[in-house]
Amino acid sequence: MAPTKHLSRCPALSGLDFYLRPLSVADVKSCVIVESAFPEHERCSEEKFLYRLNQIPTLSIGLFLRDHSHSDRLIGHIIGMRSSTPVITDGSMLMPENWRSLPPGKPWTLGGQLIGNDPLGKTVAVHSVVMTPEFQGGGIGKAFVRDYVDYIKGNIDGERLALIAHDHLIGFYESCGFKNLGVSQVGFAGGGWFDMILPY
Repeated sequence: MAPTKHLSRCPALSGLDFYLRPLSVADVKSCVIVESAFPEHERCSEEKFLYRLNQIPTLSIGLFLRDHSHSDRLIGHIIGMRSSTPVITDGSMLMPENWRSLPPGKPWTLGGQLIGNDPLGKTVAVHSVVMTPEFQGGGIGKAFVRDYVDYIKGNIDGERLALIAHDHLIGFYESCGFKNLGVSQVGFAGGGWFDMILPY
């Protein structure tokens, strides 16, 4: 279980039985449902979730509501990978087409560019931060990101967290400790992103 210091103080979750934990491949279907909160062209595919959660699941955290009569419900997730670059790249957003047949823990390059997870990378590359629509607003997302940052800093060897954000979310991530480095070179989903980093 990951710490919930910030989420525990979030009024929007008052009275709800919730917890954080690292995600696994068993959570892929739930991740796909949560990811549908994004515009379609920005969503992670089921295959890419399988790849990312197979590579290094300890960098991906889910926010769950406990349902004592049914299975617990995923209401938000943060998906991370390792990268050897200080900011997100187009290559880090991709996955090797033949990832299932590659030796585990081995970096894969295409045309000289590292693709997907770099097991030796010192950057935690955050590729998805999302809450289901009914839990957006009210400060849950901000508290979730802050708890994720605390979890990474306390448990994961590295030098920084990095992500890309739309301009209207720069203030949100700055309030969580990230620094805006300006326009990103990433062309994912049409580009227009900003590089954000948080050293640790």
